[in-house]
Amino acid sequence: MASLCEVHCDRSASDTSMGWTRNKRAVGEGFPDLEYMPKDRSGWDCTLASLAYALRLAVDRRPPDLSAWAWAHGVPASARNAELGDSALVLWHGTSAVRAEKIRLHGLAHKGGVWTTTNPVISHSFCRSRSNRFDLPGAVVCIVVDKGPLEEGRHYSREGNGDVYRFHASVPPELVEYILTPDRIAFTGSARARDPSPLPQARFKRRGGEWIPVQNAPQFYPAGQTYSKVGEYCRLCLGQLFTRWQSLSALEIFSCLYSCVQPGEALTHEDLFGLLEDACASARKQGRWLMFGPGALRPE
Repeated sequence: MASLCEVHCDRSASDTSMGWTRNKRAVGEGFPDLEYMPKDRSGWDCTLASLAYALRLAVDRRPPDLSAWAWAHGVPASARNAELGDSALVLWHGTSAVRAEKIRLHGLAHKGGVWTTTNPVISHSFCRSRSNRFDLPGAVVCIVVDKGPLEEGRHYSREGNGDVYRFHASVPPELVEYILTPDRIAFTGSARARDPSPLPQARFKRRGGEWIPVQNAPQFYPAGQTYSKVGEYCRLCLGQLFTRWQSLSALEIFSCLYSCVQPGEALTHEDLFGLLEDACASARKQGRWLMFGPGALRPE
């Protein structure tokens, strides 16, 4: 396998938030989870965070914890999801960014029914389809439904392998908890859960060829740790992620760290592949995925 830092370097196609050109180099180097990673040095599309949820579903073979997903992406956890507990049904819907804004205001409605899925791989395929068809940025919507009072056949029908839910009536906007567009993950729920507090997001500025915190360094991180450079911050975040999951895919690491670092140019593909090489244990194959374990995570 080539050096991880070389994986991103196929720049035969330009990076866009539309078009969804497959990253053949990443797939060829053993990263099928990075199939739709933009080829730009620092580009990322926040809709891919839904695929991070889907990958955790595939690895653990059970519905992921939506609160943990939100925590890892630096966004508030949903109080609705927390209060419903085992009665919460987390569903995803792929669309365009323009239509996602209408969904935020008016909910989901369609004369033939409303299609959602428990597997974001399916919803993200619709996101890409809408993006390509209408030449618009894509979006993925996450809704949380109380499955307790629902009756199959009366309120919804299941299709595909049973992971597609077609609702016979509209889905009101108050059930929409997150909207993922190319540049951000927006929490749109009516109330935030008190716990867990999301990973702290950080803003950086470029000075003297380095990315340093916008505010005076060192900046404090939870548990009394500090950081003065973007690389130090990423190592602290990665350490936090490994306290919750023993192994993580490249997609999950990219998705979480890109979600927490602003601006996008402060963290490049090379930076993150270098972090995988330098700070993580050797990758092991789990199914078709390369999963990384915690390494030294030493300071720079």
